[in-house]
Amino acid sequence: MGTEKIIVNKMLVPGTDKRLYSINLHMGGLINGVVPDGRSVITRAREESTQYESMFGIKIPANVMADRMALKFQMNTIYSAYRPYGTSLVMGAHDSMNGF
Repeated sequence: MGTEKIIVNKMLVPGTDKRLYSINLHMGGLINGVVPDGRSVITRAREESTQYESMFGIKIPANVMADRMALKFQMNTIYSAYRPYGTSLVMGAHDSMNGF
């Protein structure tokens, strides 16, 4: 019993979760790639959430947020005045009607 090996996962080391962000109370995001681009994307997602809530009076549904962020990524890719984002975004959300 005293010779048990503990497998240490690098994902569980304290301080390694610097790429997890809260977008609003029911939605979070994980970025991968270039960190400044990821922070820009998270800031944009927070703005979209705030704008939607102020316009419609309800929290933004996950599918609407996903569509808006996908369009933002696409617009930065196809317009020559902008450079494409060097990051990816994975979102998780809880919707009161659809669940997780």
